[in-house]
Amino acid sequence: MFDTQSYLRVLTSINAALTTLLGSVGIFVSLTVQRRVERLQDILEEFLDLSYQSDTNITGKMYKLIEKYQMHYLFPDTPGRLIIQYINLTIGVVILSWVSILTLGFRWVFSISLVFYLLPIIMGLGILVFYRYLLKNTIYPFGNYLMSPLIPPPVMLRSVSFLSSYVNVSVKSILRQARLRLLIKPYNNDKVKVVLKEELSFDDYFYYLFIAREDSPVFVAYGELRISFGNESITGKPIPAAKNVNIPLGYIPCPHLKHDEYEARLFIFPRGEKHPLEYLFKLKKQGSIYTMAEEPEISVNYMVTYQIHKDRFQVIEENAGIPFFRSLAGTAVLNAARYACNEPFRPENAYKCTDDIYID
Repeated sequence: MFDTQSYLRVLTSINAALTTLLGSVGIFVSLTVQRRVERLQDILEEFLDLSYQSDTNITGKMYKLIEKYQMHYLFPDTPGRLIIQYINLTIGVVILSWVSILTLGFRWVFSISLVFYLLPIIMGLGILVFYRYLLKNTIYPFGNYLMSPLIPPPVMLRSVSFLSSYVNVSVKSILRQARLRLLIKPYNNDKVKVVLKEELSFDDYFYYLFIAREDSPVFVAYGELRISFGNESITGKPIPAAKNVNIPLGYIPCPHLKHDEYEARLFIFPRGEKHPLEYLFKLKKQGSIYTMAEEPEISVNYMVTYQIHKDRFQVIEENAGIPFFRSLAGTAVLNAARYACNEPFRPENAYKCTDDIYID
């Protein structure tokens, strides 16, 4: 049988050694994260610098930078699991040592002072659990708010609202690299489909689109654009971006398209901005489809002022004469859904576009 005092000294020394090693693991993780943060911030700065080169097509370079950011952002899965297992085992042994020391020296007499004796132990246990939480979130930064302010997740590099609100990048310069295109193509014998095409996927904004002929609208679409490409097969993490994205916006009955030329105006409302970005498309019929006759005109429409509070879109001032804008989208809820409306343009006639976003 061990001497009780000697055994307590051994347990105490083991406890102190394990907590010291646990702190060393924290230092190791901190150094690793520091190097990773420096590298990711360099890539982010390079990505943002490219966004201002709006006169040239650099979507390929931006796409490669996002993929590179994704690669450096991910912590290798096997080392990460081993570190978490070591932390769990260490905390478990420390708690077992505490229980053993208290059991050997505990006198089974309850008093009010017992609460004050146990309080530091309970607080110490809480700190260990919180320490584990910090290290786990540092190793696996996806889905937590601890590391996002330092190194935003790769999927945020395609978020127009994030880049505008937190990095202060021009929405106009970013969306120029998306190379937005508008297309109307056959769907069936009765309808045609309206598709918004993006050369490089950018999302996280509210939009309002109407297609008209001589100020007589034939189609209206609005909603919040959020894209999900699923998870990578190897890492299991969200795919950060894609090229040549097609976004179905709704349908137009064939009898409503009686002319060969139409005009479309697309308004984009990111979070963190006050005035929308406006695209002016000239659509011309070529065979069975309507496609752009020329490059779209892009400008900031200062005649419209809006705000997005939480998930509610609200028009503050609108002097641009946008047809049915206030009645259909004036107080819309941002719920990652796309809506469309045909004549007559009333809120009760709006329908949800459920077609999946696809890549070609």
